Amino acid sequence: MRKLFLLIACMMFLSGCTQSNIVQPDSETKIADPDFEKRDGIEIDWTQVSTDAEENFEDQNLFPYARDFHFYLEPNKKEIMLMWVVADDLPADEILMYAEDLIKGFNDTVATQDFSIERSTKDSYGGLWKNYSLSFSIVPESSQDDEESWFMSASFGAGVEFVLPDAKELQNRVNAAEDSGGIVEEQEEDEAEDAEAADDAGQAEDGEAAAE
Repeated sequence: MRKLFLLIACMMFLSGCTQSNIVQPDSETKIADPDFEKRDGIEIDWTQVSTDAEENFEDQNLFPYARDFHFYLEPNKKEIMLMWVVADDLPADEILMYAEDLIKGFNDTVATQDFSIERSTKDSYGGLWKNYSLSFSIVPESSQDDEESWFMSASFGAGVEFVLPDAKELQNRVNAAEDSGGIVEEQEEDEAEDAEAADDAGQAEDGEAAAE
């Protein structure tokens, strides 16, 4: 009876676990330490990378202006393209921060699979870009098809020591774009007013001719 009770107790214990290890009486249970050694020839699961990156760059708790994320890969050419769609009202002084977070964050996402890839630091965008070329863009949500309106875009070859524009230079670019946009709008308004005035004048002349 005592053996039966012990047997039932063991069965209940094992059934309450999602995963159990059956150990021989003379053996010892050992839990392997995490393997953080750098290894060559690791095949990266790019589908998982894409999933993880989407979860990160579409998380509005982390990035309030984030809207959508797209990742494209040419594996044979080792080319990566990143497109981060953000809200139209992303402040100009945060564009550079979003660009840096995009490049560094994607590098670190891949580095979780391959420990030989250096993670990003304050002064480094990470080791992925030593072997992969990069094209990236920070894109306003309402004008994704108008490349000239994108907040920032650039391309760099593999192994190139690239530097993003500083915040002041970026602000000047945004201001210049806004100013030129305002000029275009004023010109369009002036042209519309001139056309309306000409149309009114033509109608008046037609009216006078009809009266005669």
